[in-house]
Amino acid sequence: MLSKGTAAMTPDQLRRAARNLAYGLGIPVYIRDDRIHQEGPGLAFLPPNGDPAVAEVPLEADTANGSLTMPKAIGLLLITMPTLWFTCQMLTFQA
Repeated sequence: MLSKGTAAMTPDQLRRAARNLAYGLGIPVYIRDDRIHQEGPGLAFLPPNGDPAVAEVPLEADTANGSLTMPKAIGLLLITMPTLWFTCQMLTFQA
């Protein structure tokens, strides 16, 4: 029986959650003892710019159809928002 505030995950759900954390937060995460840890050893999941010494585990959605994932959407927003702000400032500039 689970105690209040805890939930059980299947191994597949745990791997998917670790992969999403690694890509979303940009930090390596590890699965050990059926839990997700920030420090190894364990099954490693790395962000796209992770340490090349450890094999990277790619997202299935990226390899399957190249769809827009959450990290890609966040990156797109982070790039476009300052550009739009700067454009508005230049268009409304009065000397």
